[in-house]
Amino acid sequence: MTSKENLQGRNAKKDHPSALVVLPVYNEEKALRQSVKTLTSFLREHDNYNWKIVIADNNSRDSTGEIGRLLESENPLVQYLHIPRKGRGIALRTAWEQTDCDFVSYMDIDLSTSLDALIRAVDLLNQGADIVVGNRLAKNSNTKRCLKREFVSRSYNVVIKTALGTHFRDAHCGFKTGRREVVRKILPYIEDNEWFFDTELLFYGEKLGHRIVEIPVTWVEDPDTKAKIFKDAYDDLCGLYRLRFHNKLDKSGEKR
Repeated sequence: MTSKENLQGRNAKKDHPSALVVLPVYNEEKALRQSVKTLTSFLREHDNYNWKIVIADNNSRDSTGEIGRLLESENPLVQYLHIPRKGRGIALRTAWEQTDCDFVSYMDIDLSTSLDALIRAVDLLNQGADIVVGNRLAKNSNTKRCLKREFVSRSYNVVIKTALGTHFRDAHCGFKTGRREVVRKILPYIEDNEWFFDTELLFYGEKLGHRIVEIPVTWVEDPDTKAKIFKDAYDDLCGLYRLRFHNKLDKSGEKR
């Protein structure tokens, strides 16, 4: 695993805020190089932040690791982090805990969320927001996905609001950002290390009183997504039950 020191500032400009983009990956040898190339080219056009990209590899079994290390050697913006365990949540937790960047974020490797949302989100963090996330259900969002996934997503978010009394509208959008100090306060509360990690991040963020801003996004479904609708739905329901009846907050909103 890449050391903590290696995740902290290479070639940083001291007069600009720093922003980390984590790309959690598992067996993504086909998409990795092109997605990183697209992202780095885009970020170089927005140099008002010191950008850092971390490829967080969840113990891939294909050539993802080899490609990730090569990309790190080729580009000073890119760093490769090997995590000997599968799970998107553990990838994000590890990378976010180790960085010294002012702002942290993640995007799915397929870059389903348009990259302009990243700039809008980090700008909002720089202006004082605690957490900024994509909302595919917003009126001004432009979302392209199959009817089944649209129905499941909307239904899941209705269940979340009903069961937990939350206000955020899109828990599963694969694009989330936050101020480093805020995210680090939330991480110890989160138990899930896979897909439900996102819901817990927003649940505890809201319940702890942090300012969450949702922004509309352009989002295009990846036909090769690794998400498994029915398994993920079952895991989400189990997670919601735990948050409803066994979360880490007491009635005063403090950690148990």
